[in-house]
Amino acid sequence: MSDYEALKIFSRQPVSMEMVEFLAATTCSVIQVRPVVSQKSTQGEMVVTPVAKEAVPLTRFISRLIEYLNVQTPTLMAALVYLNRLRNALPGNAVGIETTRHRIFLASLILSAKLLNDSSPLNKHWTKYTDGLLSNKDVNSAERELIGILKWNLRVDEKELVSALQPFLTRIKKDIQRKHELESSAKSEYYRMSSFYSSNLLALSRLLSKNSLFSASNYSLKSATSCSSIPEDLGPSRMPLSTRLSTTLNKMNKNSFYKTSDTSRQGGLLPSAVV
Repeated sequence: MSDYEALKIFSRQPVSMEMVEFLAATTCSVIQVRPVVSQKSTQGEMVVTPVAKEAVPLTRFISRLIEYLNVQTPTLMAALVYLNRLRNALPGNAVGIETTRHRIFLASLILSAKLLNDSSPLNKHWTKYTDGLLSNKDVNSAERELIGILKWNLRVDEKELVSALQPFLTRIKKDIQRKHELESSAKSEYYRMSSFYSSNLLALSRLLSKNSLFSASNYSLKSATSCSSIPEDLGPSRMPLSTRLSTTLNKMNKNSFYKTSDTSRQGGLLPSAVV
């Protein structure tokens, strides 16, 4: 399976918690964050400067934005590419404040949504979805700064997507390969069983055919034997033709002899009345 096909499959999947955690980890890798400190002149100790609102965990912040705005996987894919570009553009010693990572992710998500969607929420709506963590000025400033760092290059190509989403694509390709192997194994087993049953049926049909021929031959032999064992006196008596002719001639000669004898006897005697 190619990377392009794996990208298509991944883009159709719903947003998972694993994807949210991956986005949070990528955002954290962009820049380091440490609290803003100031020095008290009275005691000479370093203390943390309080912030207006405590920053929520980045994973929870991302989950809320996705839930509020119904963000789909393709938008998050493009935002991930922007985060990788920003990480490569910033110096390694760059340090931000507590909400810097929240601003970075939100700016990446805003640019991605405006690039891929026909209609996108306004920045004041994005500000509302931060639950008071960022002001409208903060959101506008973060978007402008990100566009400037990216030099207005918002185009996302396949190579960058494959590089950013390699862990997910590798697993998809392995799952598809495993699925194909299971299907191939199932087909091979099916063909093997089909061949086995076909050969058995063929052998069985041949055996039945031989048995039927053997039964038919036995029946013919028994019929012939029974016909030949019929007693002669039970069958009709037959006489050769020459014998029948001689017998018939003998009967005819006897009849003619008796008739001649009667005629000669009657012709030689006078009636009593005439005497």
